[in-house]
Amino acid sequence: MISYQDRVLGMLWGLHAGDSLGAPWEFLDPQPQWNTKTEIVGGGKFNWAPGEATDDTDLMLAVMRSLKSSQEISFDILKSEMLKWFASNPPDIGTTTVKGLENLKAGKPLRECGFINDEFQGNGSIMRVAPMALLSEDALGVYGSEKTQGLHELLITQTKMTHGHQHCVDTDLIFIPAVKAALAGKSKNEIFAMAVNEAEKISPFIYQKLIKVPDTSWENISTSGFCVDTLCAGLWAFLKYENLEDSLIAVVNRGDDSDSCGAVAGVLCGAFYGSQATPERWLHQLEFKEEIRQLVSGFFRQN
Repeated sequence: MISYQDRVLGMLWGLHAGDSLGAPWEFLDPQPQWNTKTEIVGGGKFNWAPGEATDDTDLMLAVMRSLKSSQEISFDILKSEMLKWFASNPPDIGTTTVKGLENLKAGKPLRECGFINDEFQGNGSIMRVAPMALLSEDALGVYGSEKTQGLHELLITQTKMTHGHQHCVDTDLIFIPAVKAALAGKSKNEIFAMAVNEAEKISPFIYQKLIKVPDTSWENISTSGFCVDTLCAGLWAFLKYENLEDSLIAVVNRGDDSDSCGAVAGVLCGAFYGSQATPERWLHQLEFKEEIRQLVSGFFRQN
């Protein structure tokens, strides 16, 4: 039996592993076959060190640090963490995220920061949002003197801090219930059904994309930075393979936005299989392995 806490640790380690495994192959064409590249080696366009975190892991940590308990998220902390990261001049940061953080820095209301344009439907929120799955359905969001009740509303606010397009919001609203199902120990079929059911309720466009996922081959799965493609790629890798290692290898070998697609797949696989699923040879290289362990331990001490 895998404990809930171990699934949470696995989820965040899985995100980091997918991120770091995929970082060198970002922006590249697909590799010759699904398992051409199997190790965390660093390199790539931004010359990453092996195991170095990219924006996916960095911003996930910002979200995780903002959780005060399963009942509350501090948007003041989240804003501060995101702007601190932005000020560090990270090497790899998406255009949509830049625009959102500039608005956040300028003091715009949180839900008005995300840029809304058909050209800006990136995966900068789904790649970081996983810790929000630890919040209860009636959790409270606090920003200064403002308070917002309910996970659905908190998810919308979190997304719109950088990504204002409805597809970006809907992607997170579909992803988090699936992550919650994985953390609860549901079967793969139940987890996928949760995502499909949520999509059917809120986004016919995403629903039509998701129902094709189980029948898609490795050669045809898209790993672009479009938030819906990233959601589909993560679910595809999770469903198609029997362990975290093969799932992450398969999706990152498709290239393109390999680190973010690997991160989303890692969330689902880590939550489903637990912390032991991340290969030791990968785990010891992860830049924030110990900080993640400490954050998870601290979260459960508060609950």
